[in-house]
Amino acid sequence: MKKILFCSPVRRTKELGGSKVVVELAEEMSALGWDCQILSPEDFPAPAGSAAPHEIFHDNLREYLKKHGGNFDVIDYDHAYLPFPRKEFSRKSLFAARSVLLTHHLGSINFPTPVTIKSVAGSVIHGQARHRARIQLIRRAQKTIEEADLVNVSNFEDKAELTKHHIDTDKIVVIPYGICETRRSLFDRVSTEVPPHPLIVFVGTFDYRKGALDFPQIVKTVLNSVPETRFRLLGAQGLFRTEAEILSNFPHSQRNKLEIILKYKPLDLPELLSDCSAGIFPSYLEGMPFGILEMLSASIPVVAYNSPGAPMMLPPENLVEPGNPKEMGSRVASLLQNQSTLSAARRLAKQLSQSFTWKRSARMTSDIYEDWCLRKQSN
Repeated sequence: MKKILFCSPVRRTKELGGSKVVVELAEEMSALGWDCQILSPEDFPAPAGSAAPHEIFHDNLREYLKKHGGNFDVIDYDHAYLPFPRKEFSRKSLFAARSVLLTHHLGSINFPTPVTIKSVAGSVIHGQARHRARIQLIRRAQKTIEEADLVNVSNFEDKAELTKHHIDTDKIVVIPYGICETRRSLFDRVSTEVPPHPLIVFVGTFDYRKGALDFPQIVKTVLNSVPETRFRLLGAQGLFRTEAEILSNFPHSQRNKLEIILKYKPLDLPELLSDCSAGIFPSYLEGMPFGILEMLSASIPVVAYNSPGAPMMLPPENLVEPGNPKEMGSRVASLLQNQSTLSAARRLAKQLSQSFTWKRSARMTSDIYEDWCLRKQSN
């Protein structure tokens, strides 16, 4: 039995995208016969007065892998948390750097943030320091990936970006994520029939990277064409902690059209999506956006920005240029206005989702990792 160590820079839970990937993937790979272990900041309690565990995770991980890395056939770790020479670690183990959200995109992708007196003053005072921190983060990720034996990304935009940064394409693999069978069965119960009342949904945290400032224009555009439409934001708690904070981003005239659900249990999501007509996803940067996949699985056609992540799952006609919320609103309104088109789109959404399963992802990961382990043994 081959042993694999998954290294998550955030706590082990299925409620956070970064760790959700390794937790669910580990479950499926265990079913394939792998001995899977997960390491996270929780395993390295910080001494009193020191930095938080997640802030020093890369240093703790370095020391752990120096001592114990050779006990595993594969080390699967975040692409920004091991920027150290490969020679420090066991040569017999396969070191695979995984990107859940590729840091390199931060050098070229910008998303709207509020322009206020406070934000302008902050940019003047802290702008250079923030820029240096971003550059340092990208450099750390670049070094980590350069030293890795293999790089595991979830979309082809990530692979193209890494190629621009002179990473050997032969060591980059693209493996999309999926949905586990337990949740899939719940999603499959959601009808493809068009709901009786127009309801637009977004699944994800409400923050600037995911297009928070674009939402009011999307809502306005849809309401101009289909005034009776309502909107539901699911799992919105993140940058904004309360419903009131989220609603403050919308004009008063729109607030009675919005339903904000801050948090939900994963197994409750299919039911929360069952009466939704269509979905929006105005995010500027993703890895493999679970929000889109979950909406598709519930027969919900999604209109998203043509930015990293979304094109893995959506047809070109459902993608709009990033930063064009009016066009996104128009595309969604058009769906709502044509029942036959919406009905066909809902059937297609369910169909598109079917190829994304954790079982398939785990099989691809297992086959690729075993092949690379054999290569290492023969060298």
